[in-house]
Amino acid sequence: MVSSRMAGGALLGFTAVIWGVSYVFTKVAVETIPPMTLALLRFTIALAILLLFSRRDKVRLKGKAHLYAALAGLFGVTFYFFFENSALKHTSPSDASLIVSSAPLLTLLLYDIRRRRFEIAEYSGALLAFVGIALLVYGGQFSEFSSVGGNLLAFGAAVSWTAYTFLFERIAGSSLRGVIETMTWGLLFIIPFSVAELIRTPWNGSISLSVVSGVVYLGVMASALGYFFWGKGIQLWGGKASTLWIYTIPIFAAVADVLVLKNRPSLFFYFGAVFVACGMGISIASQKRIESENKAY
Repeated sequence: MVSSRMAGGALLGFTAVIWGVSYVFTKVAVETIPPMTLALLRFTIALAILLLFSRRDKVRLKGKAHLYAALAGLFGVTFYFFFENSALKHTSPSDASLIVSSAPLLTLLLYDIRRRRFEIAEYSGALLAFVGIALLVYGGQFSEFSSVGGNLLAFGAAVSWTAYTFLFERIAGSSLRGVIETMTWGLLFIIPFSVAELIRTPWNGSISLSVVSGVVYLGVMASALGYFFWGKGIQLWGGKASTLWIYTIPIFAAVADVLVLKNRPSLFFYFGAVFVACGMGISIASQKRIESENKAY
C-alpha cells in the first residue's frame, strides 16, 4: 500500500515537471500576450475546469480558512506572478530563476523561527541544492543583464511563494474547494493589474496556434492540475518539506528546453542536477528523522 508521504512526493514531483515545462510555453505566449493578461487568461481557464469537478467535493471552508484562502490567492497567484513577470523585464531570466529558487530556504527559516528549532542538516541540504541550482542556471557563465531592482522583484516572488505555502497549509484539508477559493481570490486581484497593463500597452488581439497551445497548457496543466496537486502535496508532506521540490523545477525546465527548443545543456547542468538531488536527499532525511523523534515523544 502506498503511504501518504509517497503519494505526496509523487504529486509534488509531477507538479514540478508540469511547472518546469510551463517555462517553455510561457516564453512562447508572453511574446504575444502581456504578462498579467496571460495570468488572467490561464487562471480563468483553470478556475472553469476546477469548478466542473467541485460538485463532488463536500468539504467546505469555515471560519478563518476563508481569510487564509484570500491571502493565499493574493500572495501565491497575484503577487507571485506580478513580481516574477516584472523581474523578467528588468533582469536576466537566469538571475530571476535563481533568486526565486531561494523560496525553500525562506520557507525553512519561516517555519523554524515559528517553532524555535533549527536543524543544521536541513539547511546544509537546502544550501547544497541551491548551489546546484546556481550551477544549472548559470552553466559556467554569469549574467550580463542583471539589475538590483530586477533582482529585488525576483526576491519578492520568492517571498510571495513562501507566504502562499504557509497560508495554504492553514486551510484545513487543502480540499478542491480550498484551491478554488484561493484561485478565485487570486484571479480577482489580478484583474486591476491586467486592465492597467492593457491600457498602457494595448494587445492587438493577434494570436497564433502556438500561443493558443501555450495558454491552454498553462491553464489546464500548470494552473488547474498544478495548483491542485501542489495543494494535496502540501497536505500530505507539509508546507516546509513540499517547497524543496521547487529546486527540481529548473531541472525539468532545462529538460523541456532541450526536448522542445533543441537547446543543449552544458556539463554544469549535470553537476547541478546531482547537487540538487543530494541536497534534497539530505534535507528530506533530516525532516523524516525529526518527525520520528516527535512521534517517539
